[in-house]
Amino acid sequence: MKPLKKLAALLVLLLGIFAFTSKTNTAENSNLDLNTIDVLNVLLEQNTSCRPNSNYSFFVETELVEKVRGASTIEAKVFILEKSTGSIAKISDEIIMVPNFKGTQLLENSLSAKKMDNGDEIIETKSDFSLKSLQKFETINNSYIKSTNNLLNLNRSI
Repeated sequence: MKPLKKLAALLVLLLGIFAFTSKTNTAENSNLDLNTIDVLNVLLEQNTSCRPNSNYSFFVETELVEKVRGASTIEAKVFILEKSTGSIAKISDEIIMVPNFKGTQLLENSLSAKKMDNGDEIIETKSDFSLKSLQKFETINNSYIKSTNNLLNLNRSI
């Protein structure tokens, strides 16, 4: 009877281990080819239609790089997601300085910075698309504002 109890305990233990582990494959999600997609036309279609019925979705992720007096430096990445396959590709990757208060003049890197419509300054661009040019599209602008509000505990309106 003892070997049967050991076997049952081992079976329950293995069942518990495999029940709470999941197989994830992140390399599979990052294989979207941007050369085959006209990103600007997809954005224009989403911007002009009242109901987005596109096969693609756009979102922005932000990470805090550093906090300085009067401003925060963040890294903003814009991604495109193909809804049918779940494939993701990065469109834009930029370093941005976000002032803590409205009307703050940022003197640091002011010669090389590009000012965005909401007052943030782009310090460094690491990709072909600029967030300043993509900000005119409602989906990307709303996602950027939501992401920076969540990251920096701001209360900017959309």
